[in-house]
Amino acid sequence: MDVVGNLLADLIWSVLALGFGYLLLRRQTRGLAHLLGAAGDRRLLIVLPDIQVQSGGTVGGYRRDGFVGNVVSRREFEAAVALRDSLTDPLVRLVRPRTPVQPSGRIGAAGPVEGTEFCPPSSSLAAAFEAEDPFSHLPSQVAGRSLVLIGGPVYNHLTELGFQHPAAQAVPEQQGGDGEWGLRVRTGPLNGQFFAGRNSAPDTEIATIQSFSTQTSGPKITICAGSSDVATQASVAFLLANWRRIARRCRQRPYAFLLHVDTHSGQARLQTGIVEGQPFIL
Repeated sequence: MDVVGNLLADLIWSVLALGFGYLLLRRQTRGLAHLLGAAGDRRLLIVLPDIQVQSGGTVGGYRRDGFVGNVVSRREFEAAVALRDSLTDPLVRLVRPRTPVQPSGRIGAAGPVEGTEFCPPSSSLAAAFEAEDPFSHLPSQVAGRSLVLIGGPVYNHLTELGFQHPAAQAVPEQQGGDGEWGLRVRTGPLNGQFFAGRNSAPDTEIATIQSFSTQTSGPKITICAGSSDVATQASVAFLLANWRRIARRCRQRPYAFLLHVDTHSGQARLQTGIVEGQPFIL
């Protein structure tokens, strides 16, 4: 009887530990979703770059021989999958470990994530570019959600809109015609300061993570963009690894990070952080 009692007690404690672990993981998942702007019935939409490959050439500088159509780089797609899985209920992840991919190649909905969407073409965003608040004039397929924008402004025009928004704290800029690419701060005591991307290191890329709300209690825009798909993927990985500290320090206030990314290892290193215009250390 003592053996049976001990086994029963061990079983009960194991179930309680598993239940506690599940609740803790679910709370963390909800914390990340809240940081990205999921609140109430507002869901998240992950927006991927739209690289249009045409017969005989491409829109932009990207090229895949033998393929015509819409495409996204593998690294940026993997970044979207990692983000979506981090926002999925841990029990769902255990039962369904493989990420469902729709026939279009996009990843499906889960938890607070509505799914992924290719960025609308620039012609569909023409009215938004002219508006004082560009995110109040979005096409219906991306309007009303909190958006996570993956990729830079060349192929993700919503990222370009994000950098134009008055709440964006730092914007990509090139010093001179052939000069260094970096981020120019446009708020707070660092207003006007330029943070170089590579710092004369040829094996380093630049990436940024920025977040702001389009209006009070409105949808949130989070940008993860790099000077290459390696840097973009590293920015998403940095966000997933550090979101708890970001949430504690920023407390839903607008923030921006400048990252340097080693092109060989894909590791991101924080160069500087800004929250509501003020520099801070994460």
